[in-house]
Amino acid sequence: MITAALASICLSASLQPGLVCNNPSKDALALIRLMRGVYGKQTISGQCDDKYVPYIMKHSEGKEPAMIGYDFNGIVPSQNNNRDVEKAIAFHKRGGIVQIQWHWISPNADGDFYTDKFDLKAALADPQSTSYKNLVRDIDIAGSHLARLRDAGVPVLWRPLHEAEGKWFWWGKSGGESCRALYNLMFDRFERVHKLNNLIWVWTSYGKEKENWYPGDDKVDMIVRDYESPTAWAEFGELFGKSNKMFALGEEGRLTDPETVKARPWLYFLTWAYMIEDPKKGNTPYWIHRVYNDPRVITLSDMPSLWKSVGIKR
Repeated sequence: MITAALASICLSASLQPGLVCNNPSKDALALIRLMRGVYGKQTISGQCDDKYVPYIMKHSEGKEPAMIGYDFNGIVPSQNNNRDVEKAIAFHKRGGIVQIQWHWISPNADGDFYTDKFDLKAALADPQSTSYKNLVRDIDIAGSHLARLRDAGVPVLWRPLHEAEGKWFWWGKSGGESCRALYNLMFDRFERVHKLNNLIWVWTSYGKEKENWYPGDDKVDMIVRDYESPTAWAEFGELFGKSNKMFALGEEGRLTDPETVKARPWLYFLTWAYMIEDPKKGNTPYWIHRVYNDPRVITLSDMPSLWKSVGIKR
């Protein structure tokens, strides 16, 4: 159970002003104001992969998630089959919130995101190597996609290098020092080269369960947990409470119980893809209906009035 002191730290009016990017766009600032306005009062509904939205609507009397989690898997030259930017722009026009993570396959195209073949530490140690150049190439491709969203006025919750501390993806297998160096390389190129001022930078942490590789308050806007544990909220408060960042659930299996919003007020939840259709995860038709029709859960139909409250018309 979180203590009153920790709750005060996490949900106080001293939440960090502005964003960590330079000269943030008006749309990004409006989104962060909107989210701070509901933090601790309601939770924002979200779903990874929009192809599951019709299933949610079927069992919720037409309710839709307020946030969709898109993915940049497919943007690199060896794949070249990703169309999530177009989908994200369309969802934004409807008032929705866009989150993007990246299941980044090996920059050398010799394996997927789980591969052991790509040695991040070695790549970073040699800027003249093919591996390093491929890293930068892929980062710049991602930057060009995010620039299209910037130019369309779309603020993005950008969740790069997700679940790194788990060490199952190649960007985590070389350890925390290499992962932070890659994060800093990406942050620098997005800022200096691509001028991306529409990003809200999101870091995924496992609290005290695994090594803490937090990139730093100056490069992170929000901290998320993937798959809540009983101690996750309290651990986040202990580790990050003084940073004055908002906490959310970057991925989840069972739809978050609205009854927990007061004790563990995660800003949003993103149900992971197919899990929304899995009653064994607890997502029965009854549960979907109950969660999506609870007044403490923000859905897409609630978003126009929330955008209006921060001076944006959707």
